[in-house]
Amino acid sequence: MGILMRLAARVSRLRKGRSKVVLVLCGGYRGPFEGERVRRTVRRAVRIADALDSSPPDVWIYGADCHRLPAIKSGSLEAWIADWAVLARSPVFGTSKEIGNPLACSAEQYGLFKGASVAEAMKILRTEYGSSRVPVLVLFHVESMEGDDSGVAGELEKASGKPLFWQFLAQLDGMHPSVLNCLDDVRRERPSITNTHYNNSWDMDTSVGMDTFMQYGMIKPYARWAREPRRRKLG
Repeated sequence: MGILMRLAARVSRLRKGRSKVVLVLCGGYRGPFEGERVRRTVRRAVRIADALDSSPPDVWIYGADCHRLPAIKSGSLEAWIADWAVLARSPVFGTSKEIGNPLACSAEQYGLFKGASVAEAMKILRTEYGSSRVPVLVLFHVESMEGDDSGVAGELEKASGKPLFWQFLAQLDGMHPSVLNCLDDVRRERPSITNTHYNNSWDMDTSVGMDTFMQYGMIKPYARWAREPRRRKLG
């Protein structure tokens, strides 16, 4: 599958080592870590980084705040997932007394599983990567946008001239539109905001071929943006 993903990157005219890939996990809720969602997201991000970056993706997790997680070392992806992308299911009756993996042990320190601020995480990432010498593809996992619309819109505007591309990965309720559901309107009002895209099919459990096709769809908007004249000098 890695070969197919690298081929997809070549088709998109993206050269390996000329991009930085960053994965941002939503740590506001336990559920995605108790199922397959987060671990599937991590694996897909690693495949994308393998095709675009010279190293595995930087991984961050956000709740009320945003923290960088330990690096994914070559050949140790599954061990990393067991440490940082998995939680035991909460018991139906009573409360869990799990000692657990590093993620469970860090929940209180990192302020996890009590809601999350997308805008605050964007602010921290903008500060961290805003002066990057290469374009940065930010794979941004979102579970909820409740109360975050104005803050996210503001961060999109502040980052519009930065070497950051926000690829939001979410399955938000279409009955309650957020700024992510209305990015076309955002771009009409602020034409300078070209560095963002919303993907709502990232969580599908698919075959190998379809999985690569879906990941190609995730990097295609980034590839178009990265080829814009003002981005070329970054590479």
